Formats: sequence, structure tokens, C-alpha cells
Amino acid sequence: MNATHHDTANLQQRIDELEWLNRLSQILSSSLHVDHILNGIVQVCIGFSRANKAAILLLDPTTKETVKTLVHQSDPSLGSIEHTVNEIVAGWIMHNNKPLLADNFIDGVGIKTPLDRFRNYGSVLAVPLMIDGKIIGIINLMNNADAPKFTEDLLRIAKIIADQSARFIYTAKLHEKLFEENKRLKEELQQQYNIHGIIGTSKAMKAVLETIPLIAKSTATVLIYGETGTGKELVARAIHNLSERADQPFVAINCAAIPANLVESELFGHERGAFTGATASSIGKFEFAHKGTFFLDEISEMPLDLQPKLLRLLEERKFFRLGSTVERYVDIRVIAATNKELMQISQEKKFREDLYYRLNVMPLHLPPLRERNEDIPLLAQYFLDQFSHKTKKFSASALETLKTYDWRGNIRELKNIVERTALLIASKVVDVKDLQAMNILGKELISSSSQLETICESLVRSHDGKHDLLEQIEQHIVGSALQQVHGNVSEAARVLGIDRMVLERRRKKYNI
Repeated sequence: MNATHHDTANLQQRIDELEWLNRLSQILSSSLHVDHILNGIVQVCIGFSRANKAAILLLDPTTKETVKTLVHQSDPSLGSIEHTVNEIVAGWIMHNNKPLLADNFIDGVGIKTPLDRFRNYGSVLAVPLMIDGKIIGIINLMNNADAPKFTEDLLRIAKIIADQSARFIYTAKLHEKLFEENKRLKEELQQQYNIHGIIGTSKAMKAVLETIPLIAKSTATVLIYGETGTGKELVARAIHNLSERADQPFVAINCAAIPANLVESELFGHERGAFTGATASSIGKFEFAHKGTFFLDEISEMPLDLQPKLLRLLEERKFFRLGSTVERYVDIRVIAATNKELMQISQEKKFREDLYYRLNVMPLHLPPLRERNEDIPLLAQYFLDQFSHKTKKFSASALETLKTYDWRGNIRELKNIVERTALLIASKVVDVKDLQAMNILGKELISSSSQLETICESLVRSHDGKHDLLEQIEQHIVGSALQQVHGNVSEAARVLGIDRMVLERRRKKYNI
């Protein structure tokens, strides 16, 4: 009967060991965060050994110095292991290069003249964490003087835990190191020429890039000045992404793109029956942006009769839906943008002067591309990498040619031309002669059959077969026509010899 009882106890012990090892396996495979893994290992060690206290020390294999320590105790009233004790145990293991199992801490590590407080420690069990023959840390289990002694069976399990854990700890440390290094490199790159997609190393753009984080920390209304195509919305998004509202909505509206009779409903929302066709209540874009950032592009096109309502929203964050008598509150930060001088048009009575001053709290001026032409090579290659999947590059002479071009449409025009280049030029290196042959920077549309034939041959050679080539050609021609007449749809339709509405449908189809 005694033998049976002994066998049952041994079986239960093995089952318990397997359960703890299974729990350890789940912990090790569930995360790549060092602290999470260490915490799990220590909990398992206390669980299987019933130790009063447990600690993990991570060591620098080169200097042997402690780089991280995590300590737990089974009962908080017992106190944790003194750092000095952990260091003594770690020193013993590194010197002897083997595990430590002793009934008494003082005798086990061979202290000749122990401090009185060391006499509170009883049995000690410690095993090294080894990687490729090097000690990267130790697991240290301690009991108080009046607690049970650690056994050889517990040492055996501790060795298994150390063997399983070492590689995971090493991998997690490497992952965190790589993550931090990658984060550092990204921050350096952003500081050099790219903040949230805004690229530039010129003096003018450096001033903008240095200002954006400062503006982002504020809650003040921002007014971005800049010509068409200078990237005003991109800057607004960067301000939002660097602000405390980054995890909240960013809502953008172009005031010129909404029919005048729909602007109020679009922005402020409406109630059912507020106007013909309002069959249900609808919240406006301002309410969509609650807690976030609202970007009003081309603010100069805001209808005069709505400007007082916008002014009140800016001052009090309160408004009424169209057709409602219920006052509503919204928490938003407003960023506006314009390509016109608001002060001038306010003096012409086309824009409210009080609204101008309320918007112009924190002005930010974006330079046109012609005033930062040293950024053109960087921008051009950046766009070409996007459109060609990094399979093409500009020659130095081509980049110099791009710097001399008159970019009336600024970055938007440059991006469109680079997209056309990626489509039309088959060679891996785009040179000046390629730009000239394809009339990439020309002032007129294709004027000769031989030139048209050259372009078509180039398109066929470079086509991947995955997209409609005829649509790509049509898109190129429509884009070229609109660019050369500076976006005048009627004039572009006349040049192409088609009806204006036909061209308008093509423009919308290709999002030009």
C-alpha cells in the first residue's frame, strides 16, 4: 500500500511538472516582449518550486554586468531578494559555470564573514541561462531559513526551464533591440527629409518641417497658405498625426468642391424635412470629426452666408443642424487652407474679416516648388519609386532638367508628370532624351504621327498585361491636355476635339 501511495505521488509530481512546463511553453510563445517573458518565467518558477522568492537576472555576456533584474515573491510580506544577494549568486555561477543547489545560502556561496541579514536566507537554487556556451543570465530561487529545502528534482526542472527559456529571452532581446534601432533610423530619416510623407531638405522646407511638431502640440486654429499643389492637406494630416488627437478622426472637406446649396447640410448636418429631399436626419462632417481634426481646404470659397455660422463654431464649438432648434456641441480642432490672400479678399468684402482673424491664429506658409527646386530631385525619385515599384531611376541630367522646369502646378504637377514618365518610358534609367522624346515636359500635345507611334511602342513594350492599356493611354492623353491648359476643362475639350461633358466624365473616371 505504501509502495502504491509512493507511485501515485510520483505520478502526480510528474503530471504537475508537465503542467508547469506546458504553461511555460505557452508563455514563451505568446510574446516577444522581454518583460512579459521574464515575468511569466518567474511566476512558473515560484509555482513549481513553491519558493518564497524568485529572480531573473539578465547579464551582459561581455562585461558580466547586470542589465535587467526581475524579482517576485510568493507572499509580498516576505520582501524580495536583496540585489546584493542576487549579484553574489550570479558571481558564483559565472565563476563555477554550473548550477547552484544548497541548503543554506551562506554556505552554498562560501561567504566567510556573512552579514547578519544574510542569515534570513535558507535554501538556494540557481541555474544559468546559456546561449552558445555563454551565460546571458540566471534564474535564482530562494527560501527563508525556516522554509523547506530545495531538492534535486526541483533542480532538474529548473534546468529544463532555463534551457527552454534562454533562447526565447535572447530572441526577445534581439527583437526589442532591432525594433528600437528601426525606430531610431525611421526617426532620423524623418528628421532628414520626411515627416508623414512631407519630403524636403531645402531651407524653406526645413523651416516648415521644424514648425509642424510645434503647431501639433497646440490646440489653436491653423491657417495654411500655399499655391495649388503644394501639399496643404498633407501638412494638415501631419499636424493631426503628431497631435494628441492622432487616434481620433481626421475629416477633410474642399469648400470649392461642394455645391453652394449643399455646403451647410454637408458641414453642419440637417434634420428630416429641412429641405426638399431631406427624408431623414443626417449628421454633418463637423460631428463626424468630434474629438478629432477638421480640415477646410479652399476656405476662401466658403459661402458668405455660412461664414457667421462657421465663426460661431470656431469661437464656441456650438452649432445648429439645418432645420433644428437644438444647439449642439462639438470638440474639434480646425485647420483651414487657402491659395488666396484672405486679407485681400476680406477687404474686397468677399470674405468676413472677423472670420479671417479667427482662422489666422497660427499661420503656416508652404513655399511653391520653384522656391525649393533643390527638393525636386528627391521628390521626383520618390514618386518614380512609387510608380515603378523601384525598378526605374532618373539620371543626374534628367533630374537637373526637372529642376529647371516651370512647375505651375507644384508638387501635384510633378507627381503627375513622374507617373506619366513611369508609364511611357521603358528604360530602367530615365534620361533627358527620354523626357524629350516622350514630350514629357513639352508645352503642346503630341503633334506628329511618328511621335505618337514612338509612345505607343513604348507603352506596349512596358505594359505588364494586368491592366487595360487603352485606358492607360486615354488617361495619359486626358491628363496631358488638362495640364497644358492649367486645368481648364472647356479648353482641354476643345484641344482634344471632344464634348466638354465627355471630357468631364473621363476626368472623373481617372481621378485627374
